[in-house]
Amino acid sequence: MNTVTSALSVIALSITSVCAFAKSETVKLEIAGPSAVKPLVITDSAILNLFSIWTGPGVSIDYLRQAGDQPGTFIDWFRGAASRPEMAQSYTVTFHQGGRANMDERHRTYVVTYAFDPKSAQGYIYLPGPIDGEVYARNTFSIVHDVEGNWFHASAAWERSVAPLIRQHFPAN
Repeated sequence: MNTVTSALSVIALSITSVCAFAKSETVKLEIAGPSAVKPLVITDSAILNLFSIWTGPGVSIDYLRQAGDQPGTFIDWFRGAASRPEMAQSYTVTFHQGGRANMDERHRTYVVTYAFDPKSAQGYIYLPGPIDGEVYARNTFSIVHDVEGNWFHASAAWERSVAPLIRQHFPAN
């Protein structure tokens, strides 16, 4: 009995290790705006450690607990999909991934769109869907949330830490 239990424990730990190894970490955020202004690049680990692409439906069993200020969330998954926001401008946000030596090139970036609606003072994030071609294909090579092609409310943590940097870097917008 002990041999069987030990063997099962080793197998479980091996599977857990492989799953944990398979996930990358965000090593840089690059945010491109509408103008010729060079992109905002965030490499501060204090900010990067707040967000992970590995949250939400399709990735985490308890993603509904990852609302608002929970670690890793840049989308407030608890609030569900939102209507397309009315706003003047949107920004392309690229999560650059690293942390693994043998990473397929398609896993190195994950792209979303961020927009701020000044009327509601709320930020929104769009997960590219099938109509978005290569960006959708690249994102879903890493993660399939089954909610792609929708806008979502940005998390409170994103609005506190990244949104002000975007507004500061792209002041004319």
